[in-house]
Amino acid sequence: MLLTLKVVQGPDKGKECFVKEGDCLVVGRGEKCDFRLSDPATSRVHFELSCQDAALTLRDLGSSSGTLVENSPVQVAQIPVGSKINIGDTILAIFNQDDGESTHFVGENSGGEKSLEEMVGSKIVNYRLDEILGRGASGVVFRAFDEEKQRVAALKVLSPRHSRLPQQRERFVRAMKTMIPIRSENIVRIYNAGITGPYLWTAMEYVEGENLAQLIDRIGIEGMLDWRKVWKVAKDIGNALDTAHRHNIVHRNVTPTNILRRSSDERCLLGDLMLAKALEGELAVEITQPGQLIGEIEYLAPERTMADGEIDIRSDLYGLGATCYALLTGHSPAEGKNLTETLQRIRRDTPRPPREYQLAVNELFQDLIVMRLLAKNPADRLQNPAELLEELDRIGRYNSLV
Repeated sequence: MLLTLKVVQGPDKGKECFVKEGDCLVVGRGEKCDFRLSDPATSRVHFELSCQDAALTLRDLGSSSGTLVENSPVQVAQIPVGSKINIGDTILAIFNQDDGESTHFVGENSGGEKSLEEMVGSKIVNYRLDEILGRGASGVVFRAFDEEKQRVAALKVLSPRHSRLPQQRERFVRAMKTMIPIRSENIVRIYNAGITGPYLWTAMEYVEGENLAQLIDRIGIEGMLDWRKVWKVAKDIGNALDTAHRHNIVHRNVTPTNILRRSSDERCLLGDLMLAKALEGELAVEITQPGQLIGEIEYLAPERTMADGEIDIRSDLYGLGATCYALLTGHSPAEGKNLTETLQRIRRDTPRPPREYQLAVNELFQDLIVMRLLAKNPADRLQNPAELLEELDRIGRYNSLV
């Protein structure tokens, strides 16, 4: 049983989380809630929703304004799928997955090995690979057409070297099963994933737009991005990291390349969430090899560049801070001529404040968000995405952005 609890009206409209068998979620605006709302008319802990033996039970937790199901006050009650729940100025709905499809794991098939560049025009399961969208250290992303669902998708195919070790294949399968159900309006949705012959692959929603590395390349020539737009990037990716954090996931590679900016509404979405989990441990080794991933290393937290560094959500927050810095200044906070110099700057050198490059940058946003996220010591950073979002909202209210 896999259901979605989604805000359909109110300040958090569009926010959602999954509810599966055995879950017991606390909903409210408090920091310790499993599904946290920003609606000031809701209580810090408002209600609890549990799913046991395929039955949904809602329990009001002593909220100040009460909990209504289909406009009737409820203290404790079993509720059916499809119910609408009113709390404060928010309406939530509980329903099966929004498009009626089931994302699924596709098992191993036989097949010969081609180079990834030669795969244009071929098929993986029901996905026709039409063109290459991008190349990275781990593989190639194709624009693909799902002939079963009749829709465009982005299909990432990993280099066959990732599938040669049995433990790597097993890690990928475990990550797939963990990540496929996770959804957020700020995380690139995963449709499907699997192992086909020598290839590990992931099918994702296709986002029409550009990644932030491409945007930074452009603004490095045209000028810096207005700080208000960078605030919005931080807000969007902060929401994505908040979802990941609530599922105990550390992305490990929050860089401009892994953040997509949709053209239609400029919303930013975090990608490669499953890949970071699937390749856990391997990327940490790769970045220490001379000549590899120089552009991405510039955005990694100091502890991320050390073999014995302790990596947690604060490392992801550093990556977001480094990305915001580049958007404000046109370059990363730790540019070096070579790998050794880059690593030294990441570990030791404090970057110059963005206002030295762009006077219009808001001082609170610079000091309380960007520079704080770039602190060398994780203990000196904002400690979790919820804390980041709270600070961003405070700065946003002060500057009429929310």
